[in-house]
Formats: sequence, structure tokens, C-alpha cells
Amino acid sequence: MKRLILTLIMVIFLAVPTVLWAVNMASRSYPPLAAYIFEEIGRLMSLMGFVFIISQYVLSSRIRLIERGIGLDKLFLVHRKFGVIGFVLILAHPTFLYISSFIQGYIPPFPLLKIVGIAAFLILAVSAGAAILYGRVRRLKYETWKNIHRAMYVVLPLGFIHSFFLGADLYGWSKIKVFWLILAFIYVVVLVYRIWNWAYVRRHPFKVMGVVEETHDTWSLYFGGKHRDYKPGQFMIVRLIRDGKASEPHPFTISSSPTRDRLSISVKSVGDFTSTIGNTKTSDLAYIDEPYGVFSFLNYDVQHLVFIAGGIGITPFMSMLRYMYEKKMERNVTLIWGNKTENDIVFREELEKMAADMPLLKVVHVMSKQDDWTGEKGYVDAEKLRKYVGNFQDSQFFLCGPPRMTLLVEKTLRELSVSKKRIHYERFALR
Repeated sequence: MKRLILTLIMVIFLAVPTVLWAVNMASRSYPPLAAYIFEEIGRLMSLMGFVFIISQYVLSSRIRLIERGIGLDKLFLVHRKFGVIGFVLILAHPTFLYISSFIQGYIPPFPLLKIVGIAAFLILAVSAGAAILYGRVRRLKYETWKNIHRAMYVVLPLGFIHSFFLGADLYGWSKIKVFWLILAFIYVVVLVYRIWNWAYVRRHPFKVMGVVEETHDTWSLYFGGKHRDYKPGQFMIVRLIRDGKASEPHPFTISSSPTRDRLSISVKSVGDFTSTIGNTKTSDLAYIDEPYGVFSFLNYDVQHLVFIAGGIGITPFMSMLRYMYEKKMERNVTLIWGNKTENDIVFREELEKMAADMPLLKVVHVMSKQDDWTGEKGYVDAEKLRKYVGNFQDSQFFLCGPPRMTLLVEKTLRELSVSKKRIHYERFALR
């Protein structure tokens, strides 16, 4: 329902500028016809582009009312797609206008306000370029991309200044101008919320209460502080304050259960930031923004659950299993967990105890790089799913692991006739 509402809102916001543009276009007449058409299309591209750019701020605002029921990771996925569309539309705006000018045989002047618009476009282009290159260029660090992306908050004010004083459709109190002011109001609301949330998180820092080495490359951090209610499987955004310096924000699944007072995360050393988790001290503080996500079995009224994890993707499932264990909930749960070797199995003893005390819990380990492993070997494939999942039609499937593994397992499940609505996944990265 939430997705449908968001879709309808976006359709409405795209339809409104199109209708207003059409009304304005019908009331004007410019010779020659080709120049007139290019000019009007250029104006429409500007209107549509602004709607998509505004959506960027809304989708990435972390407003819980919007995120609830959809998931922040899915909102960020739409955010990236809309960002590309918005950039293309904004690029088309001056292109079509200059084609119109060329047809009419004159070169438009470059007043200061037009330079302001160009500056906004250049910032937008750099930000879009950084977003596209991040993850593809090794030298572009997460922190660098994040700092570049923050410049996007300058783009819209510059764009508004440019359009208000140069846009022919915004003279007087036209219908388009009212729509423009509504977009500006939305931007201000989002900005105020982001500032308020930023201030709230910093007024309520958490203290690192424990640093535990779980395996050779995985650490758990335990945080003390007043936290919001959350569901098992949700995640939070963490900034560690070490040596007086706050790190960039990073999303981590909450591995603790809501039944416990302390929040915890379990982190595998796979990057520049995560490789330093073991250096955290119990005297350190953290800014934590939580909770987010919809990856929780509590969102589905079903008795048969299949958890499929890859590596450190076990963390949301540990939160769910701990919750079930401590609440003494009776659910049929099959956990299929892929690791390289048994040395990579995190929480092994705790899981064994759970399996012994929970008769409806079945744990299956799959090792991909250990020849002497006596259990399942290789990867989580159709053969193993058929072997250990007895009920494909009535189960809810939850996937969490490396992106490639998640995609392959999802494809396999679809081939096994599992409907898409019963397959749920969690993404590791948000951008």
C-alpha cells in the first residue's frame, strides 16, 4: 500500500507540471514553429527535472513516516534511478533552449542568474558522476563520495534562484509559480527534518560498552544508551567517535534482540572502515540513528520461515532468532548459512544451543572452501533448497548476504515457483 501511495504521489507530481506547461504553451505563440516547439520542450524538461530532483531529497531524507513499510534500502534504489532521470532532464533543458535560439538566429546573453543555473548544473553533474563512479573506481572512497554528495543541498536553492528570475513561466502569480513554491516548501520541510534529526542524534550519543572478537575477522560492538523500539532484523546508521573524531555514517544490521537493553552490531573486516572496528575502545562514543528497514519476520503472519544467509549476512537472522528464543516463540525455522570455512562461522556455540533448545529450528551449514567439511559443501543451490525446505508454497524466504549470492538465490527460488512477494532481502550498502 505504501509503495502504491508513493507511486501515485509521483504520478500526480509529474502530471501537474505537464498539465500546467500544456496550458501555458497553448496561450503562447512564437515563430518559427520549430523554435517554438524546442523552447517549450526545454521548459517542460526543466519542470519535470525539478520534480525528480526534489524527489532525491525526499527519498534520502530518512523520514520514518515514508520509510516505514517500504525499507530505506529500496527507497535509496529508487533515489539512484530518479537521480539519473533528473540529471538527464535538467541537461535537456538548456540543450533544447539553445537549439531554439539557434533556429531563431541569435545567441542568448549570459546574465549572472544564468551563470547561477550553470553552477547548479555543474554541481549536479559532479555529484551524479561521483555516485556513478563510486563502487567502480577503487580510489574513490566512501567518505569522498559522501562529501561530494552533500553539495546536492546547494543545487536546489541555486536552481530556484535561476528559475524564479529567468523562467518565463514564473512571472506574476501563475499556476506554475504556485506549484514551484510547493516544491520549495517540500525542500524546506525535508531540510528542517534532516537538521532536527541530526541534532537529536548528537544530543543522545551512545557509549561503547563492549568490544568482542567473534572470529578471526569479525567483531561485535555493544552500545549503551536510550534507543528507540525496533524489530528484530532492522538496521541502524552508526558514526563511531574515536580519538575525538567522528567517522562517516555507515549502515549496520542490529544483531541484538529487542528483548535486550544494549544494541549490538557484528562487523566483518571487508573495507577501510570495517577493518578498524577491532580498534574501538570501550571509552569511545557513537552517534546512532535507528531503526530502519522492514527486514523482519514480525512483518509477516506465517509459521514457516526460511532464512538464507551468506557470511556476515547472518546478523539480521541472529537478531530474529535471539528474539524468538528469548520470547519462546514457536516457529518452523530453517536456517541455511553459507561460509567459506567453519572458522568463519560466527556465534557457532550460541546457534548450537538455540538449535538444541528450539525443536522447530533447523540449522544447515554450507562450506564453499573446506574440503574436509563433513556437512554440505559448495553453494546454496536448488538441490540444497529442495533437500532442506519442505514447504515452498507456504514459507516466507529471507535472504541476506553478498549481492551476487542474494541475486542467485532469488533467481533459484523463482525457478522453484516461489512467488516474488514471499522473497525478502536486505542490502548491505545504502547510497
